[in-house]
Amino acid sequence: MRFQMRKIFARAAIAAVMFYGTRAQAVRGPRIELLRAVQVNSERVLLSDLLPQNGPGSLRTRATEISLGAAPQLGSTRTLEGPVLLSHMSDSEDILSEIAIPDRIVVSRESRAITVPEVFEAIRKALERSGIRAAGTLQLQDILLQSQVFVSPGDAGLQVMRMDFDAGLRRARFLLWPSRNPRVVPFFATARLDGDSPLAEIHLGADRERSMNRPGISSTLKALATQQFLVAPGERATLHLLSNTLQMYADVDPLERGTLGQDVRVRVLDTGKIFKAKVDGRAHLELKF
Repeated sequence: MRFQMRKIFARAAIAAVMFYGTRAQAVRGPRIELLRAVQVNSERVLLSDLLPQNGPGSLRTRATEISLGAAPQLGSTRTLEGPVLLSHMSDSEDILSEIAIPDRIVVSRESRAITVPEVFEAIRKALERSGIRAAGTLQLQDILLQSQVFVSPGDAGLQVMRMDFDAGLRRARFLLWPSRNPRVVPFFATARLDGDSPLAEIHLGADRERSMNRPGISSTLKALATQQFLVAPGERATLHLLSNTLQMYADVDPLERGTLGQDVRVRVLDTGKIFKAKVDGRAHLELKF
């Protein structure tokens, strides 16, 4: 009899452990595994960016308050290691109990490349505002982008900051800036222009001048132009050689780092000759002779 009672109590104890243990696990719920690859469209990465779409709303709300550092540059990626993620959430044990963290997560920045049609439209409008006849004869096929530029999705707010005209080559060069992406370096585009109106180096009207004098805008552009290296040793670049009657392009190896408008030494890959050329865009230089 005593032996039977022991068996009954033992079975009851096992049943209680299984019942209450299962119930506790059900209350807590399964852990939500973070995504292993995500794409963000803001300057910082939040924990909420790493949650799957079907994650609980309450968890997502709390996760928006946890920053995991700066987002990668437009068009690039950043890898978040598991231990780094844990360090960012050391004070959030409640969230840690609800998520499963993979060994690493690859974060990319949502971006797109600037297109020729939008550059064409920005240049055409700038020419019209300046009263230049070439605005009516400019064609889409006349535009040449000198480098690929990445911006956030949507309207980049392209502004033409400066125009230079070469009467001999009948070409104009335009410095454009995606104003809605203020950290993106201004870039150059060239165009064939018909008509006899010479374009000296000009700024496009009082309204444009005022827009550039808004607090923080001019200083931002100046900092971008003087601090960001657009060419560097070991990174192949394009050299644009031009005169009044001839122009050509060559692949070169920069021998020193250079910012926008800076003169640097480059070596032509085909001949080994060394020239000094002006940096006028990302991985692009110009030399007039």
